[in-house]
Amino acid sequence: MKRILLVLAAISIVAVSNAQVPSFSFGPKIAVNLSQLTTDPATAITDKLKTGYDLGVFARFGGKCYFQPELLYSTNGVKFSNFPVGSSSPSDINIHSINVPLMFGARLINLKVINVRVIGGPIASFLVDKKVSYQGVIDQTRMVSIKDSKWGFQFGAGIDVLMFTLDLRYNLDFNKQISQQVSQFDWKRQAVNVSLGWKLF
Repeated sequence: MKRILLVLAAISIVAVSNAQVPSFSFGPKIAVNLSQLTTDPATAITDKLKTGYDLGVFARFGGKCYFQPELLYSTNGVKFSNFPVGSSSPSDINIHSINVPLMFGARLINLKVINVRVIGGPIASFLVDKKVSYQGVIDQTRMVSIKDSKWGFQFGAGIDVLMFTLDLRYNLDFNKQISQQVSQFDWKRQAVNVSLGWKLF
């Protein structure tokens, strides 16, 4: 929690000190997370697309090339079921975390009203709360471990129209926040993030 407060304080100080700089912008953003787990090798577990959200703030420094740190409250997880054994009751893993993406980008088309960008960079995630619900799934799924933190990498593209900024990103995990403690299983999370921001200045 101390690290989270330090990051928030640093972003706030930079925002205030750079508020009059033309190459600086700051504002709130909201996003939708679409995530899914895949198993290797393929098992009887059937996973479903899980929808979550992000809510927070972003800052952007620079012109044609820029740096964009963000501070977000995020929800994600996985929903799965075990149809082959006769049970269609879903089981849910819900994760609430503080995410800190550190994005680097470049404007490919930079006009007065609209610009098109590419973006990518590391993202740190710190667990705030978790909830695991089991309903009729096989025993192996009960041996789930959820870590307190993880690192990943996001990359994608975005478009700015006037004061609004829209991003589409794909997330790659360096280490797994949701892991399976049975040696024959390897769970991998795939996630897509669609966000909308509002540049206040």
